[in-house]
Amino acid sequence: MSSNRSLINTVVLVSLTSIVYIYPFGSSFRFTIAIVLLTTFLLYFEQLSILYSTVITGAIVVLLRGTIDILLSGHGYMTAFTSNIPALAYYVSYGLVFHALAIRKYADHILNLILLLSVTDIASNIVELGFRLELVTEKSALIFPSIVGVAVVRAILAVAGYCALRQYQSFILSKDQAERYIEQTVLIAKLKCELFYLEKSSQDIENVMEKSYWLYKKLNSKEEDISEKQYIPADEALAVAREIHEIKKDYNRVVAGIENVLMPSSKAQEVRLSDILYIIEQNTIRYLSVMDKKMTITYNQADDFFTDKHYTLVSILDNLIMNSIEACSEGGVIRVVQTSSNDEVFFCVEDNGSGIDSKEFDLIFNPGYSTKFSPRTGKISTGLGLAHVKILVELLHGAIRVESVPGVCTRFFITFPYSGIMTSGIGNDHND
Repeated sequence: MSSNRSLINTVVLVSLTSIVYIYPFGSSFRFTIAIVLLTTFLLYFEQLSILYSTVITGAIVVLLRGTIDILLSGHGYMTAFTSNIPALAYYVSYGLVFHALAIRKYADHILNLILLLSVTDIASNIVELGFRLELVTEKSALIFPSIVGVAVVRAILAVAGYCALRQYQSFILSKDQAERYIEQTVLIAKLKCELFYLEKSSQDIENVMEKSYWLYKKLNSKEEDISEKQYIPADEALAVAREIHEIKKDYNRVVAGIENVLMPSSKAQEVRLSDILYIIEQNTIRYLSVMDKKMTITYNQADDFFTDKHYTLVSILDNLIMNSIEACSEGGVIRVVQTSSNDEVFFCVEDNGSGIDSKEFDLIFNPGYSTKFSPRTGKISTGLGLAHVKILVELLHGAIRVESVPGVCTRFFITFPYSGIMTSGIGNDHND
């Protein structure tokens, strides 16, 4: 998703810059600063496909220049576009040489980088001159030194732009890291305070449990006097109830405190669905890397909208994906699909793992129920994942169901009303 945005931005900026040029030799051959931008972006955005980017950019440049020639110069369609085809040859050649020389590997070696970019530019210009039939003319003695000089200058400018972007990125990252360090320090301090109360409440629970046990023993003792049985246990029962009430107040205070700590800022209350899926995707990649497990996970979304329920959605989808990862063997395939219809949003998490027996469909969402057992460690899963998912889904007024053919395919379907997860933020984009 982010690579597509980078490609679009690159093509648009480079194409617009390409309409500013000079004719150095009094022919149709021209120099432009556009290749400086393209080179800078190819170096900086490593997710950009070199060949795809240069071919698409070259095609758009030809289309744009041809349209301008038609509108301003009155050329015919064929003349306008065929006269600009050599520019496409230049960009295609540039991409091929850039890729063949593996120039990105030399991003940290400035002199080598400038040399290789210069060679790439010179070779591409020679290809363009060949297409324009201007490779061997009476001006060759002027053309070739000019091509070399311009190539070196453009290479230096591209490297300077690349270095400037890297420096700016480092500045932004260091500033962001400093801000996050401060926020995390404060956050940890607040959470440690709440942890103290949780530990205190845990001890209080232990005490109440002990008193409750002895109260039970007294109520069932046959050795005690009837009057004592009616008085002392009642008094102790009141004390137990009082302590339980105090524990409840402590827990309510802790819950309120943690909610306050984790409450998002006003700037972060609404997040796009595409960004949520990106976060889940990156987290899954890190998890698989730690587990050293090779799997294929794809994400497909039909809509993109803002939601302030991003934490809940992340928790739901992340739990289902982690379940699928555990159910799949090496090389498994997981698909996460989002669609919509009328006023409902649908999510489906599908895997080709071990599957679930149909007899267990009504049980898997119960707290504590689990079929996951590790023969290596002897540990059984807590069985809280799917129960947690069901509670969160219903919290957003949604519904969840499962379909499975053991050993073939398992699908979890989730349905939400739009009113349950979508906000009215600007930029909502969904298709019915």
